[in-house]
Amino acid sequence: MSMDRLPFTGTRWFSLSGRELLSLAAGVGLVVAGIALARGVEWAWGRGEITVTEAPDVLPTPARLNLNTAAAHELELLPGIGPSTARAIMWHRAHYGPFADWDDVLKVPGIGPRTVEEIRPHAMCAPVPQDGD
Repeated sequence: MSMDRLPFTGTRWFSLSGRELLSLAAGVGLVVAGIALARGVEWAWGRGEITVTEAPDVLPTPARLNLNTAAAHELELLPGIGPSTARAIMWHRAHYGPFADWDDVLKVPGIGPRTVEEIRPHAMCAPVPQDGD
């Protein structure tokens, strides 16, 4: 196809006037300047290192699992507690009620003093909320 047969011969670029082209160029320039500014700020402020100081009183204590309300799959997360021991805890809790203290936990078949010492930092025997509490 020859140049004189192109459909856009003799038309202005995008059919925009000089003022419209200037506005378009200014808008594109503002967008590019904004992106450059954002990258510059990210580069200048984002390259610092994080310093952690010791502040034990500021950090929250880790959550502990309540043996009186935990589900079997949650109990299995405790050290030394497998599926059968988790089921034994659930059974004991259903038949004898919630654990009042660690001595009650020792009554569960399969749990001895060593297991209690392993799970004590990760679990608790908190009271079960009653209806209306």
